Amino acid sequence: MKKSVFITLGVIAASTLVANCSTITAPFRDADPRWADFKTWTKVTELEPSTGNPTGFLGGVHQGDEGYRDVYVNDIAKEVLLGGAPYNYPAGSVIVKEQFASKADWEAGRKPGHTISVKATASDELSKDNWVWADSYKGSAGESAFCSGCHSIAAKDDFVFTHGDFLAKEAAKAN
Repeated sequence: MKKSVFITLGVIAASTLVANCSTITAPFRDADPRWADFKTWTKVTELEPSTGNPTGFLGGVHQGDEGYRDVYVNDIAKEVLLGGAPYNYPAGSVIVKEQFASKADWEAGRKPGHTISVKATASDELSKDNWVWADSYKGSAGESAFCSGCHSIAAKDDFVFTHGDFLAKEAAKAN
């Protein structure tokens, strides 16, 4: 009798382990194919990374005031992002922000953090509901009240802070 109880408990434990396998292996999954090869895209901060708090709304997000950030854009979003206002990104637009804690980390290429914006829905109406966000390179893109709340400050620019006009202002400051 005792042997069958132990076998039953072992089967239950093994079943539970297999059922929860997805949560155990989640950190080891591959990056989403929509941004897995972002390093081959256009790096819009090619001349100079974004640093400081250029919008005045950064706080501690994206490595804060001391962080160094490189921004990459896929071909779908490239023309809109590098163009001029008004901005309305097509569905499939992906913008990846690579974030480093300091200039030394950026210069050394130390392990950065990533945030990703994906325009999931085509619409003439600028709406946060058209976008999904991921908070890491291997994260899952989805709705985010945190991301959309902050990006709502850039609602008139289709919820994107880094765009052609912003980059031109930053370049003018540097010169």
